[in-house]
Amino acid sequence: MTEQPQGPASTRPVRFRYPRRMGPRLIKALTAFQQPIFTLMRGRFQGPPTLRLWTTGRTSGQERAVLLLYLDDGPRVIVVASYGGHSEHPEWWKNLVANPDCRVWSASRGSEQMVASELEGDEREQVWDRLLAMYSNYADYQQKTSRRIPLVALSPRESS
Repeated sequence: MTEQPQGPASTRPVRFRYPRRMGPRLIKALTAFQQPIFTLMRGRFQGPPTLRLWTTGRTSGQERAVLLLYLDDGPRVIVVASYGGHSEHPEWWKNLVANPDCRVWSASRGSEQMVASELEGDEREQVWDRLLAMYSNYADYQQKTSRRIPLVALSPRESS
């Protein structure tokens, strides 16, 4: 018999097991499935906070959207370019490296124009610990890949 976690559900980290060999095609299929549900439910999922991120495609110049878990960090939000522990960076991260201007929408924050930057050093380590407390699967993703998973701060864009 397996021992069940104790304590209220809100204090336990979210744990969801994706298939062991979750590749890019499966991730794209899950995203395609989740996007209309997110829209229909107006972003109100139970579980970790989720946002929709729009980037500009680095080669196409077209707007691209993806759903991501996020950590609220005051005026900014933190997202993780984990790609399920795949060996390559996700396309949305490559797009942000080429053009850091983006926009996000979440049920709790609404729509915001943002600028992306990668977290480094001590700040990255502190935020990583907070992310693991929110969604412990990130540790598994980091173990599955040799690349260092980028932590991305999305900060409000200053009005000009």
